[in-house]
Parts: sequence; structure tokens; C-alpha cells
Amino acid sequence: SSRRRHTRYISVTGVQTCALPISMDKKDLIIGGFTNYDYNQLKPWVESICETMPDAEKVMVVGDTTVETKAILVKKGFILVDMARANIPVHVLRFLSIYEYLRQNWAKYRFVVTTDVKDVYFQSNPFDYIERVIAPGLTTKLIVASEGLKYKDEPWGDDNLKQAYGPYIYEQFKENTIYNVGTFGGVSEYVKDMVFHIFRSEEHTSELQS
Repeated sequence: SSRRRHTRYISVTGVQTCALPISMDKKDLIIGGFTNYDYNQLKPWVESICETMPDAEKVMVVGDTTVETKAILVKKGFILVDMARANIPVHVLRFLSIYEYLRQNWAKYRFVVTTDVKDVYFQSNPFDYIERVIAPGLTTKLIVASEGLKYKDEPWGDDNLKQAYGPYIYEQFKENTIYNVGTFGGVSEYVKDMVFHIFRSEEHTSELQS
């Protein structure tokens, strides 16, 4: 389980598809990204990962930070990947950067979890839960955290949906449950595709708001 605040993704309505085999020989991956944080801001996330999922591969997409922060992350066993450079907001850029890493490496991994890194910490190993829910032969491939509210019933989400997408999309999605882009995971290939779709959706939203 994890603790976190709110981030939303409009387009998740169900994530089931045809069954594909899941290799038990591949590693699991936990991946996040940040810029302009120091280690104290990352510490709960990093140390909870080290405590709860010692066998997972750990990757951090890194933007601007100190040499000291990078050194601590490496000492904690993280592989550091440079954040992509583009003139788009960092909350959008992180998904592009995670996608670029997964595009080249997704086949190495069984399951992938990606979360926010500043306001999340882990109380148990999420891959144990994913392994129970996403088993060979089952159709579920992604697990996405829900806020337990519909857009129309949560003032910030309701206003954000209206402002970002306009009245036509708002009328179609206002009855939908809010899902979080800040905590999700599943089969590696499907996480790769999801972060790309989130990037494209949020890039479009940023364009509409600029």
C-alpha cells in the first residue's frame, strides 16, 4: 500500500485486454522522476522502497538536483537516468522520460510500478499484490488507484475537467471515477503504453491551458 495526494487521469475507464504470458524470470521495476528536489524530499519514498522491495530494480529519472542527492541515490541502489529536455511542464515531462526508458527496456521487466516521489511511501511490497491480482491467464494488466469519487462530486477535479477539456468532454466524463496517475503499476508493456498515453493527454491539456 502507499500514501499519497491527488493526481488525475481522465481516460481510465477499465484496463482489461487479452491475456499474455508473464515471465517469472524477469525483474520487477520501480521507477519515478523528479527535478529540483533534494534528498530530504525524496527520503520517505526512497527508503520505503529499500525496505519493502529489496529485489526490485530501482530507476530514478533525474532533472535538476545536487551532486550530493545523486550520490545518495546511487548509494541506495538506484540507476539514474537523465530527464528528457523539452519546453513542457515537468509533470508532463516526467511521463515522456519514463516512457523513453521503458521504450528501450520494457522487455527486461515483468511488472513495473511508477509513482510520485515526494508524497508517496510504501508500507508493503506492491509487487506481491500485483502478482496476486495479475496472474498468468488473467485479463487484468494494469492496477490504477482510484480516489473513490466521481469528477462531478469533487470540486477540484470537476473544475479541472471543465477547464482542461471543455464542455463537450466534461459532459461525457463527469460521471466517471477519478483515477490517479501518481500511483499505478502492472505488466511492463502496458505500463509503457500507459505512460505514453498520459504524456500525450497531459501535453494536449497543457497546450489548451497555455
